[in-house]
Amino acid sequence: MSAIAIVGKSGTGKSTSISNIPELNIKGLEPAKTVMVNVAGKDLPMRGWKKLYTGSIRDNGNYLETSQADAIAAAIKHVNDNRPDIENIVIDDGQFIMAFEFMQRAKEKGYDKFADLGVNLAKVIRAAKDASRVKVYFLWHPEEDRETGFKMKTVGKMVDDYLTLEGLFTVVLYTRIIKEEGSMKYTFVTNNDGKHPAKSPIGMFKELYIPNDLGYVADQINAYNNGEQ
Repeated sequence: MSAIAIVGKSGTGKSTSISNIPELNIKGLEPAKTVMVNVAGKDLPMRGWKKLYTGSIRDNGNYLETSQADAIAAAIKHVNDNRPDIENIVIDDGQFIMAFEFMQRAKEKGYDKFADLGVNLAKVIRAAKDASRVKVYFLWHPEEDRETGFKMKTVGKMVDDYLTLEGLFTVVLYTRIIKEEGSMKYTFVTNNDGKHPAKSPIGMFKELYIPNDLGYVADQINAYNNGEQ
């Protein structure tokens, strides 16, 4: 269970879930044990991120900035095989792996490029699934879908015909903001709640809505894998 999808719109708590934020009671992921793959090359929304995530992963650093599928797949394999100090890889935002390649090839005629887009993205997810030691979190944007309400965003139906992203993940968590009196509660949905097509193995999470905390998610996955729940 090494590939985990975290799906939600911007501003719904995906990136917040990575960081240790005591004031929000979020454990997050320990930077010293985490590699950050910054697909879009944007500033990460966490305090002091440039000091927390820095240096090449091949030189014992924990930061990679690229949207190239081959490079990301190779990085996942390298970390899994050669970096015992690393337990987590975060890919933020995963849908841009496909979107940026699509923009680069937008003027190409024919439909072969859509098959290539699906194949290249599947290569990254397959590398994550093959990683026997590390957990790979794909932060992803959703889009509306007539059948399921929401789905993981791609660049269109042509790609969807070749690839069903959700089928490549055992764990797909959706973000959900719950309005409470005087505050907003940021959560992850662990299984289908009638609106969000989330999924996870029975018994992995005891509640339908859990804190948007990847540290908590990692603990629950470890407990499940070790037969502790």
